[in-house]
Amino acid sequence: MKKKITKILSKNFSNRITCLTAYSPAVAKILDGNVDLVLIGDSLGTTLYGMKNSRKVTLEMMKLHGLAVTKNVKKSITVIDMPYNTYNTKLQAHKNALELIKYTKSKMLKLEINKKNLILIKYLSSKKINVIAHIGVTPQSFINFNKIRAVGKNKTESKNLIELAKKSENYGAKAILLECVKKDTAKKITSSVSIPTIGIGSSKYCDGQVLVFDDLISYDKSQHFPKFVKNYINFNKIAEKAVKTFCKEVQKSKFPNKKYTY
Repeated sequence: MKKKITKILSKNFSNRITCLTAYSPAVAKILDGNVDLVLIGDSLGTTLYGMKNSRKVTLEMMKLHGLAVTKNVKKSITVIDMPYNTYNTKLQAHKNALELIKYTKSKMLKLEINKKNLILIKYLSSKKINVIAHIGVTPQSFINFNKIRAVGKNKTESKNLIELAKKSENYGAKAILLECVKKDTAKKITSSVSIPTIGIGSSKYCDGQVLVFDDLISYDKSQHFPKFVKNYINFNKIAEKAVKTFCKEVQKSKFPNKKYTY
């Protein structure tokens, strides 16, 4: 697996890196071997639990969903998020990181990084933990997701993000996730570092892309999707049709027929 991580998270990797989220065994099985990285994201807070943000996602929640996913991933590389308020200090970050890794057997950890906590990458990397640095828009910083806006718009923001990316690499990050970073800045960051960039709302100039699986399939019709989300199928519409057909068959005594009866 170490060789696989090195191969995929390399600028010389022949294909663009693909990454989708999974929180359950069923989705993990769909993704395994079809994407390079399977991310157990703290986005499960809003996606599965109806939270307004990701701040109430706990370590225990990440452990349970993480294990459910990793047990069903054999070919892809698993990445798990460190939830909000679990890596405020080096010692806290190391303790919780070890707990997550030991319990879930995830191969990599993703941390939301800023200037203040950059040192965590260096510390965790020195402990042989594979870290992905999440920069740009960092959702754990927001109580209200409606206030999220793209970053890297002006020279100062762009310069700061490029510097943050370079330092993340120097401190040992294996990859950098760029969220909602303006196209020109994302392009500069990608060309400025020798580790891969994985974008979400950060243009085609990143070395790979990540989306929330539930968004990709349009699982929740009432959800407001950010600009960067592309719906590849309308699962909600398909499922609704199946439910209506089931109800009609039950009401007309067509289900269960002899085939589905013991």
